[in-house]
Amino acid sequence: MTAQTALPATATTGWAPTGDLPWPRVWDHQYEGPVLLQDGRVLAAGGGDSRGAQTFADAALHDPVTGQWTITGSLITSRRGHTLTVLNDGRVLAAGGAHGHPSSRPWAQASAEIYDPATGTWTATGSLHQSRLVHSATLLPDGRVLVAGGSTDQPPHFADVETTTAEIYDPATGTWAQAAPMIHARASFPAVRTPDGHVMAIGGSIDTGSDVAGITFCETYDPTAGTWTPADPIGTPAQGSNSGLARVHAQAVTLDDGSILLTGGHQGGPLLWTFSPFSLSEAERFDPATKRWAPVTPMGIGRDQHRLITLDSGKVIAIGGLEYGGYDTGYQHAEVYDPTTGQWGPRTGLSAPRVRFGAVKLADGRVLIAGGAAQLGGASPTGNDVLVTSTDVFTP
Repeated sequence: MTAQTALPATATTGWAPTGDLPWPRVWDHQYEGPVLLQDGRVLAAGGGDSRGAQTFADAALHDPVTGQWTITGSLITSRRGHTLTVLNDGRVLAAGGAHGHPSSRPWAQASAEIYDPATGTWTATGSLHQSRLVHSATLLPDGRVLVAGGSTDQPPHFADVETTTAEIYDPATGTWAQAAPMIHARASFPAVRTPDGHVMAIGGSIDTGSDVAGITFCETYDPTAGTWTPADPIGTPAQGSNSGLARVHAQAVTLDDGSILLTGGHQGGPLLWTFSPFSLSEAERFDPATKRWAPVTPMGIGRDQHRLITLDSGKVIAIGGLEYGGYDTGYQHAEVYDPTTGQWGPRTGLSAPRVRFGAVKLADGRVLIAGGAAQLGGASPTGNDVLVTSTDVFTP
């Protein structure tokens, strides 16, 4: 398909439904959901059911002109908790993730594959040195891909263990090279590229053996020096507390001025409920000049497993999510942050509640969201998770 130069004009603003996904699907991790191809289409691949018991290999393409999804070539290996990265040559790298059923170990995998939009097919490429899922993947300025952290159960470990390991994929050779390990092991964390070409890893989770704990540690990777350096830890105090907030499943984006906006997530749990069970509304902003985090106006509501997208205007939209303590129903609304005023705007409604869904900005500046879970077992009449196939488009 050739590049799309004329996307349809839209007379109204806000959310509107568009064509449904071919199948119900959740994407647990912010880096596994749909990605924007260079020709303007959107690729969705892999994912799972909401309970984490099944992984899928299906893939589909969304055409923003017609608003419809069509089936494309399936992944070679089913996977969830993987990463999708669009390479500079237009191909897409799928790396790691979980495969099979979590009761069968190893659950994490090291395989990787490449999608070619010209042929609609996947081809195996070099495998990672370390199996991993819920890791980060960041396109570097030179076109290589940095993969870092995540969770692994590679022998001799037969339970989920967070890793410090990092490695770099070279699209020219199709191989991975081991990079310097991170200072802190972590999974389920955001990693953003800064204006100077470095990569910042922010917060995340570690498994303590009895529960999952959030962390506040941050660090940056310098691709020229090949080293990680400690960065200012996140630390917006919880309401009514003097202690800094650790964050699991937080979302982060780089703003037009080079600062970083961090929102939501939760502090840890839920095995022993050692931590506060509630989603976080608090937000923080990293100043590249002072290299410090500082609190900003919180979101209107606490959000966990939501999505953040930077709009063409420079504003940021926070979409969906859920209350981690209730862990039952996805939110059916979004809100917009204005970096100039530092304020969050009113909530706007989605067609369906959503958590663990895909979100991507289209070439014309609109935002596409797809799939996810509307209700988790405790909130549904049948006690089963309710997944959605619906897709919405937001016109700023």
